[in-house]
Amino acid sequence: MSHDRAELAAWVEQTLGTKGIELARLPVEASTRHFFRVSTGVSTFVAMLSPPDTEDNPRFIRLARLFRNHGLGTPEVHAADLDRGMLLLEDLGARDFAAAYAAGEVDAPLDAAVSDLVRLQSVASEDIPPYTTTRLADELAIFTDWLLGRFVGVDVPKAYTGVADALIEATQSVPRRPVHRDYHCRNLIWRNDSSVGIVDFQDALVGPCCYDIASLLRDCYVEFDEARVAMWRHRFFELAELDCRESVFERAFDLTAIQRQLKAVGIFARLHLSRGRPSHLANIVPVLDRISRLGRDYPETAEFAAWIAVELLPRVARRLEDSPCVP
Repeated sequence: MSHDRAELAAWVEQTLGTKGIELARLPVEASTRHFFRVSTGVSTFVAMLSPPDTEDNPRFIRLARLFRNHGLGTPEVHAADLDRGMLLLEDLGARDFAAAYAAGEVDAPLDAAVSDLVRLQSVASEDIPPYTTTRLADELAIFTDWLLGRFVGVDVPKAYTGVADALIEATQSVPRRPVHRDYHCRNLIWRNDSSVGIVDFQDALVGPCCYDIASLLRDCYVEFDEARVAMWRHRFFELAELDCRESVFERAFDLTAIQRQLKAVGIFARLHLSRGRPSHLANIVPVLDRISRLGRDYPETAEFAAWIAVELLPRVARRLEDSPCVP
């Protein structure tokens, strides 16, 4: 990485026509990409090191432009070296929604994010393919394979029988719209002008209209009280003018959130086990706890939710206690 970083710095200096720039490493994410804030002393940019053998950089550029053309706050791509996977991007700001929430700013960012989400769902493009049921099933397999099998070392319980099918069925019960697929507090920037910067959009698909609002309101990194969840879920439903009953939407919203959170804890375990990144291990227990509490409300997931609370959470806690890498 040090060699790649030096090469990136040289490319950025050449691209900007300046010397002596500073590259500050930004927090890692779940992909193989790496980000650096570039300071010239006069202005700032974000440099992205995105290996072309693992990341579809041309699609990233196309979607960044597509969403910007629809009034969304994706970054402008100032320059790109696609052969080496180097991109120079607009700096959308350093204050993400997680920081805004922590400072007590909650409803203003959520209001803006809900409005932008409705706008995002109006985008149509051949660059946004369908979110298939096969892909949804593969994502749930990340949970059973990486968290249960490899991280904790337990077999898939009988209580999980039928759960995956029920979660996937719920995603098919609502209208399909373009979805960001990672619309949460770490990928949304609360900008100085009270607009929303949007990153990590390159995996957008056409899928269940409840997916992104579930990601936003049932975030893996922050928990809102149920009154706030209900208020903003209803606000989105009104603005989006969806052709379905609100009760159907609410059920799909919760079960889609469970699907997404199961995938997420599997990814958190996989990051640690396959890439040596313990950065998300501390999030596994709180997310499992939320899945357990939410799952009790639905007959399709109630038995599984109880198993998580009684069997899985204690095992995960012990596994984390034994890991020297937990942050």
